[in-house]
Amino acid sequence: MFLLLFFLFFTTLLFWNFVWKRKGLPPGPVPLPIFGNAFSMNKNSHLKHREFPDCWLEPASSHTHNGSLYEQFQIWAKEYGPVYTIWIGEDPTVIVTDYEIMRDLFIKEGDIYAGRNLMGNLFKKFSAVKDDYGGVLRTEGDPWKVVRRFGLQSMRNLGVGRAGLEKHLLEDMERFIEQIKEEISENGGYNVNLQSKIERLAGTTVNRVTFGYPFDDEHMSEFYEIKHHLEEQMCLLSSLTGLMLITMPWLRHFPIFSQTFRKLDNNLTTCYEFIKRPINKRISEREKQTPEERGEPNDLVDYFLDQIETGKDEYFSLKTITPFCFDLFLAGQDTTSTTLNFLVLYLILDQRVQSKMHEELDRLEEEKGRNGFDNSVTQADRGKLPFLNAVINETQRVCNLLPLNLTHRTMADAQILGGKYHLRKGISIIPQICCVLFDEKIFPNPLRFEPERFLDDQGQLKRIEEFIPFSLGKRICMGESLAKTELFLFTANFFRHFQVLPVDPLHPPSSEKIKGFTVRLHHYNCRIILRTKKEF
Repeated sequence: MFLLLFFLFFTTLLFWNFVWKRKGLPPGPVPLPIFGNAFSMNKNSHLKHREFPDCWLEPASSHTHNGSLYEQFQIWAKEYGPVYTIWIGEDPTVIVTDYEIMRDLFIKEGDIYAGRNLMGNLFKKFSAVKDDYGGVLRTEGDPWKVVRRFGLQSMRNLGVGRAGLEKHLLEDMERFIEQIKEEISENGGYNVNLQSKIERLAGTTVNRVTFGYPFDDEHMSEFYEIKHHLEEQMCLLSSLTGLMLITMPWLRHFPIFSQTFRKLDNNLTTCYEFIKRPINKRISEREKQTPEERGEPNDLVDYFLDQIETGKDEYFSLKTITPFCFDLFLAGQDTTSTTLNFLVLYLILDQRVQSKMHEELDRLEEEKGRNGFDNSVTQADRGKLPFLNAVINETQRVCNLLPLNLTHRTMADAQILGGKYHLRKGISIIPQICCVLFDEKIFPNPLRFEPERFLDDQGQLKRIEEFIPFSLGKRICMGESLAKTELFLFTANFFRHFQVLPVDPLHPPSSEKIKGFTVRLHHYNCRIILRTKKEF
């Protein structure tokens, strides 16, 4: 009798796992009970994504792309088609890998696919959040629409993407350049840790926009504190135990998972406390001021507090300002600094591209009749630097920061692929951008670093519709304008002054990616040479 019951249970479990729960969904890899496809997604912590040859001086002849998560998504696409289903734990997630289908779903039917299922119900279990949470990364519907619209308008008011903020960014950039020059003067620039300096510069920008002050020497410890906790949080969330907790929060009551959950909970609490300190300080200052004394808002905190005081909207409160600022800091600091560090690394490994970019910057100097390096490159010069812009685009394409893009959620029942599949309301769906950015039909030799692919026959920057590093549709990155400004101003002004080289030409730094919630680079130092006026 026991054997019969066991057989019936086992047969029912197999039928449920392999047939019934997958019914009506796009095909995909067979999931394991409870774990789903998590093992397939988590089997490689290092992405063997080689875009450069072993010898940095020689042109690449071939490249490998062994075992990366990017490749796994492409393999599944070839096997199951451009739309397929993977399982993260017991939750199905529909993966879209074709640009045309992405455009049909996330742009033409954007409202249906504008929901968000980021971290599932796990986020609500954290002690720092409880049942009160807001922001723009995890919310959906009216709370998300209203706050996102407010955030975009506030950033425009602060001058993001225009001359208003540019002045401050250039001042920060000038201080950054002077620090590099001092280091070159002291030790010849032979072994410079540029990565940490870039991280601090990017952190200064997002902190200035959010809280109104840079990470100068006085606030240095704050930056390293928040950076440490954010990095650990991203690593934990992308681990196998983290992925399982996201889909099955109840696992936090069991050994191993409970340890991961405690670390996640403590990290988020620390991050929220970091965010609350300047907010509470600003509230105290405003209580002592009249509206006239406050003047115009200086940062996003000011704009948010002004909105709270109007009392017109329930989505603006002292409970929601912290997650709003946290989301902006999280999204803005790590992504930009990582992209810039990839850009510097790629130019260390490809001196041909770096030299070509230097030549373009030199021509700009000559055209504008400048005498040496007395003035900064501004956004007004962007159109005169097509190759530099192509380098930035190609860096974003090749580094592709998110191995797994942020999860959307259907806000209503939907039909896809001409009604072939039915997606119920609330199902998770992801536009998997890496499959577009590495599509050899769109970007030939996709694993090679070739900025020229973004130039037309006249050498001008060309628009490639499928180039979507900031995603697409209603959920396109809110900080796109700020990120583009930072990437351009840094690249143009840093490389006007400097050439970067490997410390040891025979052992250049690795371009291997370390997988996490976002990809990261192995630490590397570089040699920096100050370019002089005589090179003109």
